[in-house]
Amino acid sequence: MKMISETNASTAPRRGGPALPSQSRASTLVVAMGIVASSLYALVADDPYRGLAHETALAAVAQDVFSVVVAAVLLILARRTSARAHLIRLGLLAYVAYSYTIYLIGVPMNRIFLIYVVLVITSGASFLYGLLRLRPTAWPRVANRRLERGTGWMLLVVAGLFAGLWLSALLPFALGGVAPRPPGPGGVAYPVYILDLVVVLPCIAAVGRLLLLHRPIAGPLATVALIKMVTLFAALWTGVAVTFIDHGQVTLNADAGPSLLLLLISVVVAGKWLRSLSPDEGTYIRPTLWGS
Repeated sequence: MKMISETNASTAPRRGGPALPSQSRASTLVVAMGIVASSLYALVADDPYRGLAHETALAAVAQDVFSVVVAAVLLILARRTSARAHLIRLGLLAYVAYSYTIYLIGVPMNRIFLIYVVLVITSGASFLYGLLRLRPTAWPRVANRRLERGTGWMLLVVAGLFAGLWLSALLPFALGGVAPRPPGPGGVAYPVYILDLVVVLPCIAAVGRLLLLHRPIAGPLATVALIKMVTLFAALWTGVAVTFIDHGQVTLNADAGPSLLLLLISVVVAGKWLRSLSPDEGTYIRPTLWGS
């Protein structure tokens, strides 16, 4: 009986367990290697972003370099199993999936197109896997009700603001006006319009709504969304800074002002959420994707 009990105990799945099982650590390594490879190509190739304006191509190279920093942080987080580290990792993976999807469909095809494919598949799948494994009951609702309500309204406003910005360019075209700029390669839709209007902004609005409905899982989801926003806006402004240093001037799009303001606000609010969350470290994540 004792031998049977020991066998059962050794084979029974542990509740919670490490945030990053071996396959997740492997996917992090693949993402990091893909980012480094694509960034090296952007730095050494003669014309990595052919067909793009010089200013846009320079901003893309700057974002590549910024992404190397993200890759380094992901490798550091792969060694940590805390709940907060897991949320930061998910936010960074969301940034990688978003950014390289734009490279995948928003720039003329180059020689590392297949690396973009691997990056988007791996980061996107790892993000969804880690998100779906979160156990809602292990995340108590935060005590700071003002933070909860304020972040909920903030995310709804962000979703509405950027939807309004994109629609202000798209609706006049739909009614017979000039085509919005910048276009995608060959005149197709600008990929930011596609990703934001179809995926990102509805998700941000949904998280904001969950916060206002006082759902405990909304706090972790909001933290992931804020980390993604911080990383994306920081990458965009890195490109702006590099372009300004190179040219002495830079052309800003309509989203420049809101994105800078939101970068600063998101840093502060994300920090508050990371300090306010009090998850059950032993059970914050399901042992398997479809576990209870």
